[in-house]
Amino acid sequence: MFTSKDVARLAGVSPATVSRVFRGEKVVTEATRERVLAVARQLNYTPSAAASILKKQNSHTVAFLDPDPCNPFYIRAISRISEALQSRYGYSTIMAPDTKYNREALEAARLFLSYQVECIVLSPILTQYSPQFAQLIQSAGHTRFLQLHARLYDEVSSISYADAAAAENAVSYLLEQGHRRILFAIDDRPRMQGCRQAFIKAGIDKPEIPLDIMQMHVELDRVEQLIREYRPTAVMAVAEMSSLKAYAAITRLNLRIPEDISFLVYDDTIWAEALGITVVAHPMDEVVEEAVDQIVGMGSGQYTQPRHRQICPQLLTRGSVKNITGK
Repeated sequence: MFTSKDVARLAGVSPATVSRVFRGEKVVTEATRERVLAVARQLNYTPSAAASILKKQNSHTVAFLDPDPCNPFYIRAISRISEALQSRYGYSTIMAPDTKYNREALEAARLFLSYQVECIVLSPILTQYSPQFAQLIQSAGHTRFLQLHARLYDEVSSISYADAAAAENAVSYLLEQGHRRILFAIDDRPRMQGCRQAFIKAGIDKPEIPLDIMQMHVELDRVEQLIREYRPTAVMAVAEMSSLKAYAAITRLNLRIPEDISFLVYDDTIWAEALGITVVAHPMDEVVEEAVDQIVGMGSGQYTQPRHRQICPQLLTRGSVKNITGK
């Protein structure tokens, strides 16, 4: 495997000149640049991004720890934040996919710290406080951290969501439309509490269908069985896979939305929009702008103390919920 020293020797220049060529510095003459690039192509040499980062005190690089590559919302958020950082401020971005909601995040964060990245963006979703990760944050040196989608570490800036309030708003909407037999696919505690609060505010002490009857990771056959058994007038599902299973079960039972059964999902997706499904949507533009502002602000030294921003998801009605009050 050839190195920059091999390129420098064959091109008749110093290794520092080779580095300047690949960094795009204008101090290198065009003739020298062409000679170095020709030798690099001949040797099939490409510079190591990690090595370049290690040589910089301020890497201008942001690393993302993605907890779940199967969740399109996380992927869209990371992609849009990365694009904004690159196009507006010239940042480089790297990602460790599928960190298993913190089971592998610690090792990935250690790797990124060895690269001396400027900021590590983590998503502590469905995880518990980790003393090892907290210690890693404290010893990170110049690298800053940002929590995206959740707040678990108070000493780290965060962008989280008012999930309880958003879930309460969604269930209140279903109740206003006359629905009492609501089947939920949810196992997130704040959202579940928001659902309960909506029933309490409506003067309903005990929902006709227990709120915890169906978990997010339930099998499709079980979803179909529960719909047959409880005959809900509405289904509310949280997250991509639960929503798809609920929709598949409704379809398999030949039920029409919203004529036979109403359907509402938490998290907006391309398929939900295409099918006209009413959703609880995170305002993506607001999430992206807040993340970019915090990352750039921490990198420039503008933000020296943790900043915590909570964003409230919004209900988008699209016609998949039927009013059964008779009004």
